[in-house]
Amino acid sequence: MLKVLGCVVHDHDLRLVALSAVICVLGCLTTTTLFARATKGARRSHDLCLASAAVVFGCSIWSLHFVAMLAFMPGQKMAYDVGLTGLSIVVAIGGSSLALFAWKTPAVRSGRVALAGILLGLAISGMHYVGVAAMTFSGFLVFDHAYVVASVAISILFSVIALARASELSTVSRRIEVGSWLALAICGLHFTGMTAITIAPGTAEAADGVVLGTTRLAVVVGGVSLAILVASLVAVMVEHQQSRRSLRDMGRMRLMSNLAQEVLFIHRDGVVLEVNSAGERLFKAPADDIIGRPVMSLFAKDSAPALIRRERCPPMDRRPEEMDFLSVDGTHVTVELSCQPIDYLGKPATVVALRDLTDRKRDEARIRHLARHDALTNLPNRFNLQERLDIALDTAAQTGAAIALVYIDLDRFKPVNDLYGHAAGDALLVQASKRILGEIHAVDSLARIGGDEFVMILTSQPQPEKASVVATRVIEALRRPFQVEGHRVEIGASVGIALYPQDGADADALMRSADAAMYRVKQEGRGALRFFEASMNAQLQARLLLGQELAHAVERGELVLHYQPIVNGVTGEVETFEALIRWMHPTRGMVPPIQFIPLAEETGLIDGIGRWVIDTACREAAGWPHPWRVSVNVSPKQFRQTDVCAAIGDALEANGIEPARVVVEVTEGILIDDADKAVAILNRLREMGVRIALDDFGTGYSSLSYLQLFQFDKFKIDKSFVNRLGEDDRALTLTRTIVNLGHNLGLQVTAEGVETQAQLDVLRSLGCDQIQGYLVARPAPIDAFTDLDRLRTKALFGRERARLTA
Repeated sequence: MLKVLGCVVHDHDLRLVALSAVICVLGCLTTTTLFARATKGARRSHDLCLASAAVVFGCSIWSLHFVAMLAFMPGQKMAYDVGLTGLSIVVAIGGSSLALFAWKTPAVRSGRVALAGILLGLAISGMHYVGVAAMTFSGFLVFDHAYVVASVAISILFSVIALARASELSTVSRRIEVGSWLALAICGLHFTGMTAITIAPGTAEAADGVVLGTTRLAVVVGGVSLAILVASLVAVMVEHQQSRRSLRDMGRMRLMSNLAQEVLFIHRDGVVLEVNSAGERLFKAPADDIIGRPVMSLFAKDSAPALIRRERCPPMDRRPEEMDFLSVDGTHVTVELSCQPIDYLGKPATVVALRDLTDRKRDEARIRHLARHDALTNLPNRFNLQERLDIALDTAAQTGAAIALVYIDLDRFKPVNDLYGHAAGDALLVQASKRILGEIHAVDSLARIGGDEFVMILTSQPQPEKASVVATRVIEALRRPFQVEGHRVEIGASVGIALYPQDGADADALMRSADAAMYRVKQEGRGALRFFEASMNAQLQARLLLGQELAHAVERGELVLHYQPIVNGVTGEVETFEALIRWMHPTRGMVPPIQFIPLAEETGLIDGIGRWVIDTACREAAGWPHPWRVSVNVSPKQFRQTDVCAAIGDALEANGIEPARVVVEVTEGILIDDADKAVAILNRLREMGVRIALDDFGTGYSSLSYLQLFQFDKFKIDKSFVNRLGEDDRALTLTRTIVNLGHNLGLQVTAEGVETQAQLDVLRSLGCDQIQGYLVARPAPIDAFTDLDRLRTKALFGRERARLTA
């Protein structure tokens, strides 16, 4: 070592030695900068940077060597063989190229680093000793072989160290370190190699060919050194520009990722490099605490196998997948993970996107809940009830247990909606459901299947006696008054009970049986409970069959109109015929309206049947020989379901009948649901010229109040008052009061249900305007009412009888 230092100090011009060192350092730093670019760029840029690095490094070796050679033996005249001089730079550049490309091959790291280091050390050594061989001067060179071997070993050693440390060149300090190892490899080789040389005096043979003097060599070396300096400057400028661009790109990427709602983070080799602000919120920690962590630590342990499997899959086979993300506080968050390979800061990396599924999972759970539960009461709905009943039946079939299915229909619920509004009705349903729940066990089920209907599945109380006890408690609970929006409301419940297995072997059969039992309670007066009986099923089936047949009655021409005359209370002259529907069934015969009209209203057939009645009545009335009025009845349900104004308007236009000849009879039930809407419709009918009559006056709850809402043309005294005339003084007083009320209001008064001469005489004495009933005529086809019948009717109103009555 001391001999090498002595050679440097005593045998060299230290100024030129310093210059050579500067050239070497600049060249090595430029080489490491190009290395860094090669590790960041794409494949094509990578190869170009490696080639540039090899050229710069080879030139650096060559420049240092010949500047140092110019510093060696100052004052002695020397020359250099051009061929060998040129070969030396080829060896330097070619050997460096082989070494650097070997360093970047995809082989095992330790093997490729060792091979590249050996090749680089040999390139430096080869260039040096070829350059030494190019020297021509007066004398001979004598080599110390030990120092020659040491110089080559030093060059290889430092080259291996430099390339081993060059795997990561992202920082300036690492680049300076690697450049320093390369400089040591060059300088150590050169000055150790020069120490191995001893010049013996003598006369050398004249060299053949062209030689290069020291002056021209200085010019060449200066040019190469200038090229190295220029290359260094360009490399630094390019690196600076690339760094600025990378910073801008990274800034834009961070801005876009922070604007994204999804969590985005980048990792390389399983270590997090970047994370956006959404990731900080999800992880509940700042980015500095996340960056540098293993990716596996961000997820729950259960997700580890899936993450490992994804890493082993080709990128094109990776599909979005649900994982459990683990925040700092230990909270598990379900996320949807997707990833793509990217180039990040010049190196391959993976960007991972995490979509927080918390809201979606919550919404899906809510949707599933709403699909299976009633939105108002939060009770199971019909679909959920079906599932629960199927499960209960399967369990009962396996264990031999019994089940009670209880069908509950609230009584008098509709008037609550009508009087206080739907909000009050909803509040009442919620309170009612809570009361029912309070009477059953936790293992039992309660469902709301629509409107004011509830169904209970009793598995804890399946015996008839116990089921009856539970149902009775429910009825009593619902019978107690409710407080709804400041109103005291009283309702009740009709309950039907079906038992498994005797009343039905499956869910549908049990539901039909419980429904049939409940319907029987409704028919018998409500507010009670009934167990299913076989006869109920027969009645239910008969009712369903009747409904199916009624659905085709209009198109089959089975419906007909009979007419009952309404005559003048003084003269007995016919003024109006009331149209009354009849069903002439091909096998059942005459089906009375009381049997099929309620069924038509329940099944929604009343709309079509009602339109048929209006059109047929107008068509037949248009062909009568006298311009009598025709009266048609419109039930409350028909009034709600049918556009009555349009139906009557179409019938008037189609049949060419005067509107004044049509009387529409309604009951006060049309005003209960929505009085304002009903009055608006009645006013439209009045504007069309149609007369309006209030039927069944005196039987409702608010008849007098409804006379204030709308100016009817007439009202009809219900037959329940007429039936007792002549037998009950109180009935006479009430009837007289009703007739006087109508006259005082300017209304025409019609008495219906007149069946005896005594009733007729009393009504005439009271001044009743019109008479209708069996005494006058029974309903029949219009052709059945002949002129003879008209004379007979007028005879009932003869003057003698009137005078006698008076």
